[in-house]
Amino acid sequence: MRCLAAGLWLLALGAASAQSPRTVSLRIDNDAFDFWLQPYNRPDEEYTSGVHISVDGGDAPWWARSFLHGAPCTTKLASCRSSHLEIGQDMYTPALSLDSPTPVPGSRSNAGWLYLSQGAQLLAPDRSDDISVTLGVTGPPSLARQTQDLAHDLAPAFNRPTDWDRQIVFQPGVIARYEHRERIALTGDSNIGVDVIPRAAVAVGNVTTDGEVGVQTRIGWHLHHPWLPTDGPLEIALFTGVTGRGVARDIFLDGRTANDSGSVGHKPFVGSGELGLEFRYRWATLVYRAVGDTRSYTGGPGWHPWASIVGAVTFVR
Repeated sequence: MRCLAAGLWLLALGAASAQSPRTVSLRIDNDAFDFWLQPYNRPDEEYTSGVHISVDGGDAPWWARSFLHGAPCTTKLASCRSSHLEIGQDMYTPALSLDSPTPVPGSRSNAGWLYLSQGAQLLAPDRSDDISVTLGVTGPPSLARQTQDLAHDLAPAFNRPTDWDRQIVFQPGVIARYEHRERIALTGDSNIGVDVIPRAAVAVGNVTTDGEVGVQTRIGWHLHHPWLPTDGPLEIALFTGVTGRGVARDIFLDGRTANDSGSVGHKPFVGSGELGLEFRYRWATLVYRAVGDTRSYTGGPGWHPWASIVGAVTFVR
């Protein structure tokens, strides 16, 4: 009887210590964050703005539990399943001069994408798999015009005039996406960590259809795990990466049909590079990431820089 009581006490203690973390993140992408350029020289075109709010944690969505085996993630599990929920808005604009709202000939149309995405994640120390379904809208219901007007009103002296009369029209959109990542941890000093994270992804939908491969390298002091929930001392990490993408369809460049007035066509192969700095202390994270994209269509710029600022807080209960 005493052994049974001791066993029940140990199980209860383990359950209490295996807490369930949930991470709330805010990521803002904008070419105004190209702080290495003078304000007047920062681009206000192509992928010019993105706002994304996400929640990670808890059990996988109901539709994925039959094929994602394992228990919901806790602070004590090395392998587990989890969920990702995100609402976001992305904005694309043509190249403009400082004194005219008329786009440069051959440039893309304005475009907005307002979406809600739900994903199921299978996480392990050396790999992660993510399946997601995204639903959203393009055109005026995306509210991109209103968002840009609001942002430009905050600093009119540094922003170009805009005219949203020419934009990708309304289209309900759906995207199914799968991404696989692996982590190769390199040995080193106990305080300095290095890892390499190769990844591959494929997306299919009436908004975007593409495949991509990439690799990211991180080096840092007290380097945390990139996707498993962990608590620890102050982390300072530098990361860099490259991505190549094969594009079959991009509604923001192709329009709804090949004859759409907003269609400029897309390059079948594009690439990007990133460089960033991450700070993490206990359950709080702050990231700055600079990105450069290659030409995505014939009339587009040869290189387009933009940057992200990410803030995240993990709640454990």
